Amino acid sequence: MSKAFFLDRDGTINVDYDYVHLPGEWTWCPNAILALQWMKEEGFKIIIVTNQSGIAKGRYTDQHVKDLHSWVDEQLKPYEITIDGWYYSPYHPDFHDGKDPELLSSRKPDTGMFLQAQADHDIDFSQSFMAGDKVSDMKPAVELGIKSYFIRSRHEPYQDKNWLKEQNISIHDTLWDAVQTIQKKQLA
Repeated sequence: MSKAFFLDRDGTINVDYDYVHLPGEWTWCPNAILALQWMKEEGFKIIIVTNQSGIAKGRYTDQHVKDLHSWVDEQLKPYEITIDGWYYSPYHPDFHDGKDPELLSSRKPDTGMFLQAQADHDIDFSQSFMAGDKVSDMKPAVELGIKSYFIRSRHEPYQDKNWLKEQNISIHDTLWDAVQTIQKKQLA
């Protein structure tokens, strides 16, 4: 079985400017590429799990998301980093009329994207990590037994800090800070 590092996208690896869907809107979070390099060196599968409700809301298309992810893959090639799996949910409960309700199970805080990645990549959740900038990113990971790290973003003031504390989830300024915490624990 493989170990994976699950990552939210907007607010975790790139700056969340709200509905990022074009290359010109992409800005890497500080030291995000360093964090990704460490993950590769440590043998983690890098799995992105991202809600992309902008599709359901008509702000952009499924193809925009696929094209952006392909562009990010190209940006990472010089660093010899490969994203092993891009998983995104195009759904939103407020824009779901007439669609199969089961489709919403792919959307965080549900576990659908995580379970699909596990099936596709033979992932051992107990050896894996998750980093994200919302409680909704953390809930499926906690449910599945994945050690989680909260990353500060513009959403932080609206997140349930008590829940994070109850779940023993540490808060970090960047993904790189979370990775450094993991490194220190490995050396201890």
